[in-house]
Amino acid sequence: MAEEPNEPDGNGRTGAWWARGREPDYRATLANERTFLAWSRTALALLASSLAVLQLVTGVPGALRLALSCLLAALSLATTVVGYAQWRIRQERMRMGRPLGHAAVQAVLTAAFLLLTAVVGAVIALAPGGR
Repeated sequence: MAEEPNEPDGNGRTGAWWARGREPDYRATLANERTFLAWSRTALALLASSLAVLQLVTGVPGALRLALSCLLAALSLATTVVGYAQWRIRQERMRMGRPLGHAAVQAVLTAAFLLLTAVVGAVIALAPGGR
């Protein structure tokens, strides 16, 4: 392994990804961090919603409540992982001067949120007073 972070190792790579390339414009780095924080806030809200559904929703079959809570927790986990991965990929690409590119993961998360909408609709329909 290389002695210094920017010296190539035996495979022609340099040290850690954050030490490779050039430091990007601080505005781009801060924008990328703000986007990561938005992913994190969304994940935290989903996790809090998961606990709220499990503990506070009444009058709905327990299995449906548990399913909704688990779906919210799974979406929270996925949002956390995707948020970090997107931050990391974009930060490295900015450092290396490469295009930021696009990810298909947003389409997958959109499908998961559509499923969540259907489950929430079922919870509302089965709740007392629901139609």
